[in-house]
Amino acid sequence: MGQFGDDFDAKAWTKAYHSPDPDDINRVFTVTGGYLALVNNTAEAIRAGVKLTALKPTSGMPGLPGIVDAVRADGGFTSRQAETFVELYRTRNRLQHSSPDIEADEVHKQVRLLLRHLPRLVKSYLAWLERHGFEL
Repeated sequence: MGQFGDDFDAKAWTKAYHSPDPDDINRVFTVTGGYLALVNNTAEAIRAGVKLTALKPTSGMPGLPGIVDAVRADGGFTSRQAETFVELYRTRNRLQHSSPDIEADEVHKQVRLLLRHLPRLVKSYLAWLERHGFEL
């Protein structure tokens, strides 16, 4: 992110995001690829925790949203944490499938949200696992 300025400058990011230059494309991919890796790995960790605890996904909520909601209902996440992570995961889906409707400003916002949100989410997740007798 530092390659887009000291504070992940939105103008520099947007210019590179829309650029056809291979160097800019690679710079953008380092950020979007990092986003995908962080969200994917966190989602897999949450899935593994649900398996370890034998928690069932929330009925009527397929996929990751049901898993995250089940952890929330079991006291692992706050409602805000659950909502935010599902939002980040939906952005991940759009990025992963190269959705043409995802704009530079949205990705910029989501990257910042991920970096603000992830440390607290992981802390809550680890505390939840410990309450179930699993310590990492």
